[in-house]
Amino acid sequence: MRSHSWIAMAVFVFLASFAATGVAAEFTPVALKVPEGYHVELAAAPPLVDYPIMANLDDQGRLYVAANSGENLSREDLEKQLPGFIQRLEDTDGDGQYDKSTVFVDQLTFPQGCLWHAGSLYVASSGALWKFTDNDDDGVADQREKLVGDFGYTGNAADIHGPFLGPDGRIYWCDGRHGHEIADKSGTLISKGKAARIFSCRTDGSDVQTFCTGGMDNPVEIVFTPEGEILGTVNLFYGGPRGDCLVHWQYGGVYPRKDYSQILEQEFTRTGDLLSEVVNFGHVAVSGLCRYEGDQWGSDNRGSIFITQFNTGRIVRVKLGDAKDTYAAEEIEDFLVAENHDFHPTDILQDKDGSLLVIDTGGWFRIGCPQSEIAKPDVRGAIYRIRRQPTSDSPETSPTAQATQIAAAQSHIWKLRRQESPESLEELIRYLGNEDPVVRQTAIRALLDWPNLDTNPALMTDLGHRVTSGTPAERRVAAWVLARWKGIAANEIPAVLNALTNDDISLEERHAIVLSLIMSGQREELNKALLAQDERVSNAAAIALEQLRRPTVAISDRHWLDIPAASQGKKLADSEKEQLLKLQADLPQGNPSHGQKLFSDARTACNKCHQVKGNGGQVGPDLTTIGRSRSRLDLLESILFPSATFARGFAPYTVLTDDGKVVSGIILGEGTDQIRLGIDKDQAVTLTSSQIEEIRASDISIMPKDLAKNLSNEELADLLAYLESLAAAR
Repeated sequence: MRSHSWIAMAVFVFLASFAATGVAAEFTPVALKVPEGYHVELAAAPPLVDYPIMANLDDQGRLYVAANSGENLSREDLEKQLPGFIQRLEDTDGDGQYDKSTVFVDQLTFPQGCLWHAGSLYVASSGALWKFTDNDDDGVADQREKLVGDFGYTGNAADIHGPFLGPDGRIYWCDGRHGHEIADKSGTLISKGKAARIFSCRTDGSDVQTFCTGGMDNPVEIVFTPEGEILGTVNLFYGGPRGDCLVHWQYGGVYPRKDYSQILEQEFTRTGDLLSEVVNFGHVAVSGLCRYEGDQWGSDNRGSIFITQFNTGRIVRVKLGDAKDTYAAEEIEDFLVAENHDFHPTDILQDKDGSLLVIDTGGWFRIGCPQSEIAKPDVRGAIYRIRRQPTSDSPETSPTAQATQIAAAQSHIWKLRRQESPESLEELIRYLGNEDPVVRQTAIRALLDWPNLDTNPALMTDLGHRVTSGTPAERRVAAWVLARWKGIAANEIPAVLNALTNDDISLEERHAIVLSLIMSGQREELNKALLAQDERVSNAAAIALEQLRRPTVAISDRHWLDIPAASQGKKLADSEKEQLLKLQADLPQGNPSHGQKLFSDARTACNKCHQVKGNGGQVGPDLTTIGRSRSRLDLLESILFPSATFARGFAPYTVLTDDGKVVSGIILGEGTDQIRLGIDKDQAVTLTSSQIEEIRASDISIMPKDLAKNLSNEELADLLAYLESLAAAR
């Protein structure tokens, strides 16, 4: 990580100028640090906005904010209360601070994103994708239309997010690993599955497609490059140790986690190894992101990815470089850091003036955050704006003539794609002969979802040739299109297989080529390739034939085990809160070195259940970076009252089996119709859905509640000091 000068922004100075907007008297902006040359302003605060989550701007600069009621609710309660809503914020005097708010639409479950497009607002709210239209522009939607559903959810926020407008004119969204069952308007089932996915559809909700999928827990947001490539944030991309990541999503790609391999094998077409990430940040709970467009912040920021981290209260800037035909992180640095543990950024977006808007949801959210121990609805969040300060010695930068030409060509390509006419297709195909490989790559990508492309055999043949020539990126996206439209003829199979022998082939390109071979259905030619001397060719043929022997899984009527939402734990009584606060006040500072020894002492045995830097048990959450996201009071509560809340993935359940037995523990693994339940992998039992009579979320933690009784106040302070010190780099 690059080091640089920091300046602490004393954001309270903006309160005076914000008085006219009715900022709550008790609201204090969070102190935020940004690099030298940037500064932070308050853009909106309570009571104008409370518990904002994600946002989007319309073409007039009005900000639509998906907001919450500040309560942690189960699916049942969300559907009863419908507490979610979308606000429209306006800056009526153009000073960069929002001063007017209307509720654009209410009676929603749990909205996690919105998109303004063509005069309507598209919203992903737990359970479905919606479209809302305000016909008279009074700031309140008059029409409500459910476009796509249904998507499973529990209230823990690991479900549907978005949507996002692709350069191809399609609507994209992310869905977490709670399952889905989608039917078209006639009631015909078109997709059913358990795993997380990136979906897309037309703007009317038709033609729903899966772009990629996998066992990861919670893909959150995506952005598009000018070439049409998709980058996105995802939580629990890896499960042990946990990895929250930035990913370059590949068409037809299948991603981790390996602990959900049964779902991966049964639901998806596999092309070999699972695909991987661009950056693994560790246990940080990534959320919204944006790709900086244009040069308003200088050429050094053009194309940078800004990513919010809920747990750590910071925003990181990732500068990408090429790695064969995917991306590699050339530079990762903290861009915004809060010194307050209750600052939880959930989204970031670029305004038309080049500034960045940062959404801080506040302290209310608990049941979906793996390190939130205490809900703090009194911390109501806010919206901040980051600006770059102009300086007289800043060099003026502008794109080169070549870059300008490429950008113009790419813009025209996507315009042709959205027009979707026969004339547009002819013009788009001409771009395949452009001298610039990036322009050719963009043109090929724009063909991916063009309707009925399989009726153009000459184009399919041309794309088949491109799989064996051109740059790695051209070869990869050409294989995508061939896979999408099953476009490889039998006589082209040998040449496509031979493309696997390129010395510069990447995992991503290999995946695309094997996927195109599978979708071709050319069994006879693939059987011949089993005898190839080059193992890269024979192995690919074997994988393709194996997948072709599997029954189709695009639509499945398998039974999915319905597991209830985890208990939120027992709410602390007033006397317990008083005990907690009194003990915190009485404790000395503590010695981290002594606390480290106590962590593995027989009286605490913390290391039997918790890992630190890869050492220890896996019964409870990994504590390697717990000090970055949890305050001293939070840590003390989890020791004194472990049943007050449960870390995500470690909630206890009790199961009554069909033969009358009672089994308790945490869910260690989940298959298509079974779970593994127990204290750890050595003491786990596997239960199928037919064996389970009843499954209930428990409100009693498996962590012993009398742990602190074995320690003196000095020792307890030492243990807390050690946990607070666990704030290692990502």
